[in-house]
Amino acid sequence: MVERVRIGSRWVGQGEPPYIIAEIGANHNGDMELAKKMIVTAKECGCDAVKFQLWGRFTAHTESYVQKLSQQAKLGDVDLATPELGLMNVAEQLEQFQCNQAQHIMLKAFADQVGIDFASTTLTEKDIDFLTRLNVAFLKIASQDTDHPHFIQYIAQKNLPTILSTGLSTWGEIEAAVNCFKPDFLKNLIVLHCVSLYPPEDRIINLAKMETLRRVTGAPVGYSDHSIGFSIPLAAIALGAVMIEKHFTLDKNLPGWDHKVSADPSEMRVICQEAKRIHAALGVPSPDLTADEIKKKDHFRRSIITTQAVKQGEALTQDKLFFKRPGTGIKPYELKYVLGRVAKHDLAADENIDWADLV
Repeated sequence: MVERVRIGSRWVGQGEPPYIIAEIGANHNGDMELAKKMIVTAKECGCDAVKFQLWGRFTAHTESYVQKLSQQAKLGDVDLATPELGLMNVAEQLEQFQCNQAQHIMLKAFADQVGIDFASTTLTEKDIDFLTRLNVAFLKIASQDTDHPHFIQYIAQKNLPTILSTGLSTWGEIEAAVNCFKPDFLKNLIVLHCVSLYPPEDRIINLAKMETLRRVTGAPVGYSDHSIGFSIPLAAIALGAVMIEKHFTLDKNLPGWDHKVSADPSEMRVICQEAKRIHAALGVPSPDLTADEIKKKDHFRRSIITTQAVKQGEALTQDKLFFKRPGTGIKPYELKYVLGRVAKHDLAADENIDWADLV
């Protein structure tokens, strides 16, 4: 069982604050000035990393990883046409919204200057080699490649921190993918629970699956989120997610396929800030009271006091006793040792009883 993975200057995993990734993807819409502004804003929000996507040297007139791409106006059931930008099919979208190797080099240098980790998802071995040379913070295996063991093995052999998304995957596919990292490279792997719908309905998100993923894979587990808003990723952190990957945009109304399911800066700021609070509140499974609780304890508890004046030599009975704050005297659970005892001297009404007051 691997508990933590080293990414850049920090550990990610059990006992560590959640690692928050701003998934910029293609939300820069091909505008590198917008991309740089998103990097700065992600850092200001408190994110640990920004992540882009590298599609290779794609043009609408060359082969790509999607068959007959230039002839399609849809990707599955999703209409990706963006008529406001004059982009009417998937090929035109990808050509316009790509972030090529040269742009990756520029954005990586800019992220280093800003002080935020930089990573990217890619889909070819050649581009994995490029990202390795670029010294990205981690490699990412997209949900679409969970059933692609040859590609996963190639990535695992790079011996770099690696994130595996599990959207659309059966348990058998997840197990086979994780086995590509065993035994030598499991130390690098973080598995992300993911529902590859944009957005998914709450009833099928099933955050409880994260615990099963932990037990089955033996790796730290996080959550890749496509829901609207910030509630679900925060709930995932409360359930122990060590990493959150959340799509990020500066404006949900920008044209493009991911903006509406992305967090804007105000939402991302909430995720980053509240993640730290939730992590601090989770604590450790210890029954011991903290020093602050012990210090406060007597102020909140009760002591046994007299309800009326009691003469020297008079026996203490239930009707002469009551329980009031603070708890600096005899405790309520010690009542049975007080009843029937005799007062050593006169006691006033509403007086805290001490053992020295009794014969």
